[in-house]
Amino acid sequence: MKWLGRILKWILVLAVLATGGVWYLLRPERVPSRLILTGGEIIPMATGAEAPGPEAVLIEAGVITAIGSLAELQTSGAPVRDLGGKVLTPGLVEPHTHPIATALLGAVVDVSGFSHSSRAEVMQTLTDAADATALTPWLVAYGWDPVAIADLEAPSLAELDAIAPNRPLVVITQMLHEVFANTAAMQEAGIELVSPEAGESHHGIIRDATGRATGAFRELEAVDAILGAMPAADPAVIELLVRKEYAAYAEAGYTTIGITGAVGKHPDPVGLLRNIGATDAPLRAYLYLLPHQGKDLGGNDDFQVLGTKFWMDGSPFTGGAAFADAYEHSDLTEDRMHIPHGHLGPVNHDPADFATKVAALQAEGHQIAVHGQGERAIDQILDAFEVAAPNPGLPHRLEHNALITEAQIQRAKALGISLGFFVDHIYYYGDALPDIVGERADRYMPVGASMRAGVVTTLHGDHPASPIGPLRTLRTAVDRRSVSGQTVTAPDQAITRYEALSAMTLQAAQQLGQQALIGSIEVGKRADFTLFNGNPLSADWQELSVAGTWKDGQPVQVGLGGWLRFGPALAALKSMLF
Repeated sequence: MKWLGRILKWILVLAVLATGGVWYLLRPERVPSRLILTGGEIIPMATGAEAPGPEAVLIEAGVITAIGSLAELQTSGAPVRDLGGKVLTPGLVEPHTHPIATALLGAVVDVSGFSHSSRAEVMQTLTDAADATALTPWLVAYGWDPVAIADLEAPSLAELDAIAPNRPLVVITQMLHEVFANTAAMQEAGIELVSPEAGESHHGIIRDATGRATGAFRELEAVDAILGAMPAADPAVIELLVRKEYAAYAEAGYTTIGITGAVGKHPDPVGLLRNIGATDAPLRAYLYLLPHQGKDLGGNDDFQVLGTKFWMDGSPFTGGAAFADAYEHSDLTEDRMHIPHGHLGPVNHDPADFATKVAALQAEGHQIAVHGQGERAIDQILDAFEVAAPNPGLPHRLEHNALITEAQIQRAKALGISLGFFVDHIYYYGDALPDIVGERADRYMPVGASMRAGVVTTLHGDHPASPIGPLRTLRTAVDRRSVSGQTVTAPDQAITRYEALSAMTLQAAQQLGQQALIGSIEVGKRADFTLFNGNPLSADWQELSVAGTWKDGQPVQVGLGGWLRFGPALAALKSMLF
């Protein structure tokens, strides 16, 4: 069999040479380090109100050194680059995302409501994929969504076992807070198939009246119990997938991301993100560690660990949000979401214990980001920050805020806490919200109230929970309209286009504590830009698109040459061939 080994080695050599050749041919464009940009509208976002922008911007060594008229800046002797009528804004900032999970789940079986319209279609997709090659020996599907697909009742254990009788199979819901597993997966995870406990145990493992596991795992502890047993893909392959995902963020228009938890199956997710940030990445990345990932802070302008992320409650679409009042009793909640009448989602932390953790991390310089959807969860978060006492130099974050009240917004303001809103709930689920929260839909995702209160307010996509799409996020904050166009949720909470763009640039930079570096087009800040075809403040939504991004005064390459790296490609090829 020596001949087979020689053939494989020659294949590897040729593949490596091809990879190097492709990268050389498609390597990113470089422009002079001193450069004037002009010939298009410039929106600096340097103030709280819309104002005329400058005619030109001077960049030197990746930093904005002057703004003003073209005639003034030309005295510097720097060459001029014409924007060709495109609109220049500060680089868009996505302050709440999960790139490793987004990359990995983008490579599994898609069963989402974005590509399916019925339960029959979803089940057929699972059946067709049963013997398909995957990143790991397990079969993983992502995007199960009973809110988006009207007849999508939960899969039974018998159905999943029939699809994959011997191969571990897990189906992950769109919001990542619930998983369905077959018997093979539960056995590999060491889950008791029969237990004295009946119904939903305190661990979130759903059992029937006899104590038999149904295959459903709800909220973080239970989800981790099943997904934690899943083998990881080859680290080199994961690195290539994540680098490709970084390019996807850049192609969409982002120049900076905030990673609220290094979520995703990898032996060292923090090390992976740090390594990517150290090698000419197309994005700046700021990371919040999970509690078990250590306490080490620091980094540089391309990658930095800022603090820690917690979850105080779960998803509104699994029964996990800790609302003040019970979920609405409807056919959707009862028959498809399987939320019992009178259900109140739990909070995840003991109040005194959480307050102690917050105070200790704050004392060590950690900025803390906390997931909170319901009023009870948000109250407990705010209580903990009050016990710790505000630290003006360390503004903490409250994430998602589905049903935050105006009184809670004022408490957050007094504590210096920024508020991030996941407005895609309105776009993708606006039609269904009355069946989930009833009349409370009239105050769902109160972005306008936050803006009017003068709180640092941001917009995010929480990918992979929604597709990467900053223009959709921008538009939804402005028009509050669902994907069907039939529902406008809480129209009094709409904000202006300028406010929405501010929430995705300057205010997002403030939330990350990076407003001295990015977020507006001002002298002394990094030359990170997003270029638009059309003006995001006035163009018809259908005619608005992203034309490209710049980071550190250089255009970002989002094609193969922008993300393919020789080292990871070589390691991935070795793992596949040997």
